[in-house]
Amino acid sequence: MFERLYPDVQLASPSERFVLRCDSEGVAVVTDTDCGQVVWRAGAAGQLLLGHGYEVVVEGGEDHDTVWRSGFAAPGAQYLVLTDAGELELLDRSHVRLGNIRTGLTRPVPLGDAAPAAAINRDTYLVREGKMRRTVAREQDGWLRVCAYGKGGGRSYALTRPLVDWFEQEDTVLTWRRHLAGGSKSKALMLCLVDSAGTVLWHEGTQRPHGPVPPGKPYAYGGPALEVGGRLRNQSLTSPAGTHTLTHQGNGDLTLYCHTERRAVWSTGTGWVDGGWAELSEDGVLSVRNTHGVPVWSSGPSGSGARRLVVGDDGRAELRDVDGRSVWSTGTHTACHGPTADAPQGAVLRRGQTLGRHSLTSPDGSTVLGHWDERRLVLFGADQTWLWYLHLGEAVEPGLRLDEDGMLRVLGDERPPLGGPADELRVEEGGVVLCRADAPSSGATARRWPSRPPPRTRPHGEGSWRACRTWTRPC
Repeated sequence: MFERLYPDVQLASPSERFVLRCDSEGVAVVTDTDCGQVVWRAGAAGQLLLGHGYEVVVEGGEDHDTVWRSGFAAPGAQYLVLTDAGELELLDRSHVRLGNIRTGLTRPVPLGDAAPAAAINRDTYLVREGKMRRTVAREQDGWLRVCAYGKGGGRSYALTRPLVDWFEQEDTVLTWRRHLAGGSKSKALMLCLVDSAGTVLWHEGTQRPHGPVPPGKPYAYGGPALEVGGRLRNQSLTSPAGTHTLTHQGNGDLTLYCHTERRAVWSTGTGWVDGGWAELSEDGVLSVRNTHGVPVWSSGPSGSGARRLVVGDDGRAELRDVDGRSVWSTGTHTACHGPTADAPQGAVLRRGQTLGRHSLTSPDGSTVLGHWDERRLVLFGADQTWLWYLHLGEAVEPGLRLDEDGMLRVLGDERPPLGGPADELRVEEGGVVLCRADAPSSGATARRWPSRPPPRTRPHGEGSWRACRTWTRPC
């Protein structure tokens, strides 16, 4: 509202087929870019806007006088949008549709405070009245817009299409619950997905576990295989020669990387989960789960007989039965056999090794140094608590390397080394240490990092690493 369409500004529909912009005469037009045809045109040259009276008008001159009125108005309108049909529509502040320039005003239907996600469409919306009015509306690209407004203001955010598609499962509803999440002492009113038994399957906000997560069976951290009952939580498996890595990133995506081609070659596409884990269950199913333990992706139905997950040097992640036969495979990567790489495993990064899309896990399994996404390396504590993170920059092959000279560096980063000299970087319970094999035991002081957890949103800076340069102790 009150934003003007100037000559250097344009508005595109979600598919970008239709564009609202000023033509050579300064008149606002909607153009079908597929054929170059103008499908709508304002009645005068000037700046198009949603102005007083909630009407679409054109203003001109230095005094911004109204030079044309469209007659297209809707009480309470706050947004003017362009649809993939090439039509203009008006939305209220909760993104509920109020009118269409071709069909006129609409009558949006409130669904109350609980409804299946699929029932929320362009003409219906979820609403909970109170001191804070909460709504969920469907946007034209299929996302859901969540809003909460009260006398002191409000907030608005969107839920992405993959998450919304997952919401649309049978016998579930979106509603608001006073849900205890993330270890908070107070129960906040949250938007939740709830099944027919009343079990919360998802809640809005940071997806930290709302209760303790039982550990999976221990395995050879960073090795090539995961046995039945094992779990990857911000952790990885690397093929025997180090050419390929399957990693569960902190954002919830399970991704297979080819280090030879320096790219992801397969993914579950679950980066919208924000946490959770991947596991190979007793029924032979590999699944990705959210922080509530609810499956959001699986390798298929039970009964395959799978007993282990193996990452091979040919670039395939496979489920194998007790006889070693493949019963499921990612099968999307053309077999390649790159040069052998000295990949880190277990809890240790040694001289000459690079932590690039791999993870290190403390011997007790409580602390993991792994990737949140391709650009952020995070030290995770119990229940996925962030203890520290590092932005890896924009290098073609992002990673953290302990060079042959013992200095710890970010690949492609021009800043001074982060720490060293050292022979090993080790992940231990609650922290990381750099170790020197030649340091005398009597004279060495163990320096652990972090000494105190930084906030999750703390930006990475040089000052974050000053203590790191003295993390030395005998190995």
